[in-house]
Amino acid sequence: MINEKMKLTKITDPYPIWVVDDILDEDVISKMKTEWLDNDSDRWNTTRTIVAGKENILERKMLNISKKEDMPEYIASVCEFLHGEEFTNKIEEITGVAGLISDETMRWSGMRVMTEGSYQLIHSDAREHPENGLRKELTCLLYLNDDYNKDRDEGCLEVWNDDMTERVYELEPINNRLVIFLNSDTSYHGVPLVKKDRKAITFSILKNEESSGRQF
Repeated sequence: MINEKMKLTKITDPYPIWVVDDILDEDVISKMKTEWLDNDSDRWNTTRTIVAGKENILERKMLNISKKEDMPEYIASVCEFLHGEEFTNKIEEITGVAGLISDETMRWSGMRVMTEGSYQLIHSDAREHPENGLRKELTCLLYLNDDYNKDRDEGCLEVWNDDMTERVYELEPINNRLVIFLNSDTSYHGVPLVKKDRKAITFSILKNEESSGRQF
């Protein structure tokens, strides 16, 4: 499934980010998009309105499927591959981050759609896996967006500095682009504005190290 002609761009500031274009073979991406579900499918889950007993103000109007059994068959097989040892070893090679562990539970993973008018405010991700206690080391986002146009569609992944006073980068959700970033308490990012459906597969990679313990 891996395209050996991928193109890699590395960002070091404000935190390590790897942008990998053409990460998968084009026929893999094409099959995934053919199977992708319409937004009105009853398989989708919607954004949670309550998180940890509080109103969820972080995100709105997002669709998700996290369980493999609820995904279309081929997409589920790709997600399983992305969580496997072969692909995790490839991510170690790309990033130079050693000791990575695949998340067999597939927490924080699956199919995602940010629909028109949705948003995800600037935030940093969870740090500790609530089931196995491992540290969430890398966040990975694989985009599947045909004919993307920034001026028309918006939906960029915004990268902010450590004190959230300045936007440093806007990363476009281009088709067959994998964005990987090193997860920390100050890896601030978000998608504040979406004008056209924005499709992605998300997944995380773990490490057996201590963390701040934050699970959401």
